[in-house]
Amino acid sequence: MKQFFIAAILLIAVIIYVNFLSSVHAVALLRPLSEFPQKLGEFTMVSEQSFSDAVMDSLGVDQYIMREYRNRDGYPLWLYVGFYESQAEGEIIHSPKHCMPGSGWNALQTDKVSLPDPLNAKSSFIVNQMVLQKGLEKQLAYYWYQSRGRVVADEYWDRAYMIFDSVVKRRSDGALVRITGPGGNLPDDIKKQQQFAIELLQNLSLYLPE
Repeated sequence: MKQFFIAAILLIAVIIYVNFLSSVHAVALLRPLSEFPQKLGEFTMVSEQSFSDAVMDSLGVDQYIMREYRNRDGYPLWLYVGFYESQAEGEIIHSPKHCMPGSGWNALQTDKVSLPDPLNAKSSFIVNQMVLQKGLEKQLAYYWYQSRGRVVADEYWDRAYMIFDSVVKRRSDGALVRITGPGGNLPDDIKKQQQFAIELLQNLSLYLPE
């Protein structure tokens, strides 16, 4: 009975999603991501990369940045922010939980962690923290979904909110935010990357529509 109830709810959600998604309107960024700061706290951008046309066609992303930042000691972090003005079948945010293992990185540990809201001392954000390994190399990664004024760690909740907002707001715009960097010295790596993530959250609010 419980399985039937869950299946019925999912079916209703899919019907609502299909019926209303065609009527959602595209929502542009408040400012182009190309203007995103090249300096975030102690980190300064040192390089920027671009996707090939084939990758762009696969992702369906409207705007993105893919940059390397380093601090004064040369500690590297790679930042990806991909924004979709509207999401539809075939043009929807891909979860790093699936694409990173597909590129040879195996997840050793996945947690949800709390980061303080840089704009509200009484609030905090929940984001994903992953420790990954490929051969002898380890990486630490943080990622979250930032869509229509929400910061969400769980991909299923993000999809549920998208369905809700496609009905109520006629919007399905959203962004994936991902930070990756060295994970060989975990306590120090966590401290550096979380500080970077907090700076990032503060600046993203100036670019992503609420």
